Amino acid sequence: MRQTGVMPPGGTIVVRNIQGDINAYAPERGQPKDTYTVEAYAASASPPPAQISRTGLLVNARSVVPGVRYLVRGPKGGAMTLDTQRGSIMVADFEGVVNARVGRGDIKMLIPEYGSASIGTGNISVIFASTDWPGTLHFTAENGNVELYVNENAKAHVHLHTDDGTVYSDFPLKGTSKGNAETIDSVINGGASRSIDVEVKTGSVRLMQLKPQI
Repeated sequence: MRQTGVMPPGGTIVVRNIQGDINAYAPERGQPKDTYTVEAYAASASPPPAQISRTGLLVNARSVVPGVRYLVRGPKGGAMTLDTQRGSIMVADFEGVVNARVGRGDIKMLIPEYGSASIGTGNISVIFASTDWPGTLHFTAENGNVELYVNENAKAHVHLHTDDGTVYSDFPLKGTSKGNAETIDSVINGGASRSIDVEVKTGSVRLMQLKPQI
C-alpha cells in the first residue's frame, strides 16, 4: 500500500503502528524536496495493512493489523509524528521536525533539524544538528538509555535526570547525585530560552557534543 504526493512546507505526516518498524527519510535522490511518500508492507496484503489518508497538510497512516512495516519519506520543512507500540523507529536525513514514540523497541534519529523521542523499554539515540529550536525538546525512557549528540555551538538550558543510572556529558557541566539518582541542571554555551529535557527511570543519560568531522 502506497501513497505519494506533493506537500508544501508546514505539512505533517502521522504514522501509528501496532507492531512493526518505521523507517523515515528525505525524498529519494532526484525527487523534488516537496515530495512525500508513505508505504506500508505486511506479510499478507489481505486485509490491507493500513489506512492512509490525506486532508490538506495532514497525512494520516494507521495500521489495522500487527506486523506492518512502514517506509516514510517526508518533504523538506515538514514534520513527522511516528508511533509504534512494538518495533523500532529509524529516521535519517529528513529535513524537518520529528516526534517519535516506541512502546518496546529502539529509536535512532540522525537529522539536520531537531526532534523529541519517548520510549517504554529500549534505547534512544539521537543526533541533531540544529542550534535553534522553539521551546523544549523532551526525551524520556522508562527502561533504557538515552544518548544525545547536540551541536557543540547550541545554546540551551539542559535538564538531565535518571532515577537509577548515570548521567554523563562532555559539555562542561556539573551534576548532583542522591542514592542511585543523578541530575544535571545547567546551561550549555551560556544558555538561551530553548531547552533540552531528558528524564529516565532506569538507565543512563549521555549528552555529547556534535562536532564537525575533520
